[in-house]
Amino acid sequence: MHQKNEVAEVLNGFEKRMKFINIVRTITEYKYADQIRAIFGAEKDRLTNMILAVMVYIKERTLSEDLNCKLSDVQRFLEDIAPVFANNTLYDSEVIAKYIIVDILQHGGEISTFQTFDSQTMSFDMIPVRLIDEEHGNYTLTDDAFDFLFRIKDIDSTLDYSVTRFKMQEYMKRDNYSEALYQSRELVSRIRNIKTGINNFILRCRENISKVSVDEYESLITRIRSLLEDEYKELIEIQKNAEERAAKLSDAASAGVTFEEAKKHKKALKEIIENIETTIDEQRSLINKKSSLSEQYSEILRESYRVVSFERLNFNSDIMVPIRKMNNMGDIAKFLLFPLTKPEMESQFSVENFYSAQRSFDDIEEEENLDIVNTEENVEKEKIEKRNKRYKEICHSLFEFMQDKDIFASEEFIDSLRVSELKAFCGEQALPQFLLSLYEIGVIDIEDWKSSESIELQPMGEFELSWCLYQLPEKLLNIKKIDISKMDQELNFEIKEDTIVLRIDMSMLKLEVTR
Repeated sequence: MHQKNEVAEVLNGFEKRMKFINIVRTITEYKYADQIRAIFGAEKDRLTNMILAVMVYIKERTLSEDLNCKLSDVQRFLEDIAPVFANNTLYDSEVIAKYIIVDILQHGGEISTFQTFDSQTMSFDMIPVRLIDEEHGNYTLTDDAFDFLFRIKDIDSTLDYSVTRFKMQEYMKRDNYSEALYQSRELVSRIRNIKTGINNFILRCRENISKVSVDEYESLITRIRSLLEDEYKELIEIQKNAEERAAKLSDAASAGVTFEEAKKHKKALKEIIENIETTIDEQRSLINKKSSLSEQYSEILRESYRVVSFERLNFNSDIMVPIRKMNNMGDIAKFLLFPLTKPEMESQFSVENFYSAQRSFDDIEEEENLDIVNTEENVEKEKIEKRNKRYKEICHSLFEFMQDKDIFASEEFIDSLRVSELKAFCGEQALPQFLLSLYEIGVIDIEDWKSSESIELQPMGEFELSWCLYQLPEKLLNIKKIDISKMDQELNFEIKEDTIVLRIDMSMLKLEVTR
């Protein structure tokens, strides 16, 4: 009986775990239609990626109250991603859209079921899986599909930890000690995952710090600080509460009124207290981790300025393979010793120059030098004017876009741009720099700017907000202020120019307009 109860505890909520497995099977184990095979060929994995991309698109589109998602919307989305996923002459977005929506996500109109163990009935049942709902031609994700997309993304481990702590606290209040025990075990696992995340962060920094943003580091430090302050206090209170409840159960036992259920609760509380103590100890160790993290990050950052890049030497391919191809020891010795020799410097000055006929400065035509200087100045001036014009046009497009918007994301503004505009605006990273500058400014107070006696100075090719505002027509400045803040989402888009693809990755910004 005792063993049976332990098994029940271990498998508690097992069907919820299997639910995600079944969703994965739904979007990966599908019939590969001949018409679709002709488009993707042997690259079925690309189609699977596309299926998940369509689910993400439906989610993002239907999050807004004023937007819905029809089959035609999915078709347009598939046209946009065609160059990346399957750019060939047989690509048909209409056919693919119907196939993904109807045949896969709706399972051809049939209910998709999987044999799944149910921890409540302790038996196997056929559990249905439904990914999308349809109403009047509009598609929305089911709660299960939405939850699936949310959880497969890299969830903030600190948030996950806080949620687990809150669940344990609520179960304790309701005297549900079996669930509280489960959450306390999860809590220990979460705090250790956070420690692992810190170690992985340091490892990523050591591998290539250029791929780790400062924002990511600051975010990690902030999360750790929150753990050490807020969560630490909450855990102490929960620990005290658990000890008080355990004491009450002991008093009840000495009075001779304890039942089997009370003994079970006492045992659970004992382990809960132990798990909380373990978690508190782990939190304390994070103090050292935090200091160590700051020191290591700073050191790696300093080292990155000393060594720009370093490629590991493969002894076999770089040393042994070339040696095996050589016929004599002389070539081998030269090959091995050459890196140790003094580098050959290109001759920059000849002794013959001392004996050649020399020209006096008076012989040099002054106009020639002036022409060179003027030419260089003109080129630089043209570059500055071109950059200034680009920033002015970006600013004009943004203010024009926000005329009928109160709150919008930077992604919406970028989506509104034509392909030609996007290419022009991203020249010399102007658009990303423009958006980052707005985030640094934080608040654009138009009323204050209008009332100020600022001087209109011509910028030197850098983004200058005041100058850009001076260039805008008065009708676009009929607003009070603009608040710019960073969102949790990432903004990613690509610019393709011939064979070169420029990928932009940055934080999503939220702009709030006050009129």
